[in-house]
Amino acid sequence: MFLAFGMPAAPEWIFIGILALVLLGPKKLPELARGLGKALGELQKAKEDFHREIAGVPPLPKIEPPQGLQSTTSEIASPTETGVTPAQPVSPQEKK
Repeated sequence: MFLAFGMPAAPEWIFIGILALVLLGPKKLPELARGLGKALGELQKAKEDFHREIAGVPPLPKIEPPQGLQSTTSEIASPTETGVTPAQPVSPQEKK
């Protein structure tokens, strides 16, 4: 109903407040508001936990090589250390 006509303006909220006060009474209205506030707080906590669960997935653990095997990444020599220069691209004009 609200989506078809937009959110209620100030006069509508005043009418809704007076109607709730008449139907529930002055003693029940604060209890209802307190319960509604707690429910909204729990909903917010659940939403934050859900987002934290989805976005905060911890990274995969680093897998260490077994003992006795050496890592090849630290032993790779750069082209300048070996005296080998990387291949230069050949332009189409040089191929002719």
